[in-house]
Amino acid sequence: MRKLNVMVKVGAVALACCGLASCGSKPVIGVLLAETGEAGTYGTAMKGAMELAIEQAKADGSYPPNLTIHWADSASDPETAAAQYKELASKGSKMVIAGVTSGEAKAMLPVIERTNVPCLSPSASAPSLTKDSKLFYRIFPSDELEGRRAGRFLREDQDLDTVLIFSQDSEQARGIEPPFRHIFEQAMQGKVVGRILLTDPDWKQQAADACAAHNPESVYIIGYAAETLDVLRLLHDKGFKGVICATSAFYSGYVVEQNPDLVDRVYFPQPAFDVTDERPLVQPFVTSYREKFDQDPDIYAAHAFDAMRVALATVTLTEIFETSEIRKTLQFKLAEFPGVTGVIQFNDYGDVHRNPIIFIVKDGKVRNYERYVETEKKKIREKIRNLLING
Repeated sequence: MRKLNVMVKVGAVALACCGLASCGSKPVIGVLLAETGEAGTYGTAMKGAMELAIEQAKADGSYPPNLTIHWADSASDPETAAAQYKELASKGSKMVIAGVTSGEAKAMLPVIERTNVPCLSPSASAPSLTKDSKLFYRIFPSDELEGRRAGRFLREDQDLDTVLIFSQDSEQARGIEPPFRHIFEQAMQGKVVGRILLTDPDWKQQAADACAAHNPESVYIIGYAAETLDVLRLLHDKGFKGVICATSAFYSGYVVEQNPDLVDRVYFPQPAFDVTDERPLVQPFVTSYREKFDQDPDIYAAHAFDAMRVALATVTLTEIFETSEIRKTLQFKLAEFPGVTGVIQFNDYGDVHRNPIIFIVKDGKVRNYERYVETEKKKIREKIRNLLING
């Protein structure tokens, strides 16, 4: 397995800090993932990526000495997540990687405040989370950015006038839909012809009626993988021919692998992690992940990998591993931390700022849409040249 040269200058910083063993108590962190339940497919991929980050840190000598890691499963349940966070804090964890979903993260916020244990989330994206707690940090961009990008894509990039929204009743949906509507309807004068709530028992009939009545040019599905697949099956059965846009929460390697025909030509915005990215940090990660798990890392695996790397670097860079010093490290010492998902730098709220880009699922592969379009244009130009030469 190839080693990644991660955590720049970690060794020098560790020496400058006299080593964690001599500077304070032994560091303890917790990891709370949704390994089972509805979000289990995300959590499983994330745990594998985190374990890969640990293996590589140990191999290249950057793993913090005397570090203890406690692992727990939220079972994709917000109440369980809150209880497990409290349990991890009681075991001495001074920092916890947690919050696979926004629903779990919201339920944990009161516990985070009571225990005074900072949380580093790899994927919770509801806009309010970082505003509601100064102890909540995340490396996944806010849903506001994703909703805006989806609105611009359908209205501006695809030049579509109408959209039918399918929405899950979740924190994620409540964070994405308002900024999407603001861009599509208010800023760009598009028309939302209807909104189908996926928790309504009659949602399939409502969707069929809305499609028949309005013939929307596009649909926007705001939901996790299972709900999105349900909508895609319905649209497939009804012969829908318009543009389909989903959210980044729909995509996982497992979903694409198990449903290649159903997800073909589905668009979605997500932070700019691309397995074809040629940056030196990305390709060794992609190769190592493929070797270990026999599939490409998805966006959640990539963010989990970076979350663990950030946590390990935080341990190394924090001389006294307590909340006030951990926060200083996250906001100042980790400035422009290099990640496979991009440069990680937290603002005053604990957010990172990365504008999502559009991806498309095509022929069983997730492709950067702009690169895909450019590649197809090159093919067309080549065919035209051949016709002119040979014609």
